[in-house]
Amino acid sequence: SANLNRASVETMPPCKLTYFDIRGLGEVARQLLHLSGTPFEDDRVPAHDGYGTWMKMKNTTPFGTLPLLSVVGKRIPTSGAINHYLAKQFGFAGQSAYDEALVMALADQWMDYFDEAKPWLLTENGLWPGEVDEKMKEKLEAGIAKHFPLMENFIKEHGSGGHCVGSSLTWIDLLLTDHFRSLLRHFPDALTPYPLLSGVKKMAASHTKLSEWRKEHDEPF
Repeated sequence: SANLNRASVETMPPCKLTYFDIRGLGEVARQLLHLSGTPFEDDRVPAHDGYGTWMKMKNTTPFGTLPLLSVVGKRIPTSGAINHYLAKQFGFAGQSAYDEALVMALADQWMDYFDEAKPWLLTENGLWPGEVDEKMKEKLEAGIAKHFPLMENFIKEHGSGGHCVGSSLTWIDLLLTDHFRSLLRHFPDALTPYPLLSGVKKMAASHTKLSEWRKEHDEPF
């Protein structure tokens, strides 16, 4: 991580990241903390107990959602805010204010896609009740067909060297490539038409410290 801000690591106060015991929307924050060498409490809430543990603590969170980052008594909710905060601390937000905005823009676009993909993925992985059905799968496949070309063209315009934005590792690279780990388990050819998205995946796979973390944390979703 050549773009790591070591000074930020030294001054970053102790923190706790609370999220379910899956990768999901908490994994980018975990990876950012790992990449920066920042010690943190990885507080994992059971996701396969019918969310019984979560329901007991849900009302104690700002928005009734996870992830939640606690930094010396101050709490930051929502994955996007947490990811941007940590990335800004450690040098993974983008090399300029413009690049930071582009990272946020692509993350917003990914969330639009994920809204279409998550019913099938969460149900298939046992995180939502009920059985998967063909309509869920069709919605996911339509989301891929709609959003992946847009993201591919965005990277063509704004990225380089296997990075989505600019020429250095940013948290949007982590967000996309961690999702690909889940998606490709079920749809192994999903990236075949998209060489630049595939290139981002290859870049992440070649990152030694990131690969070390991923080998130790290989939950299906």
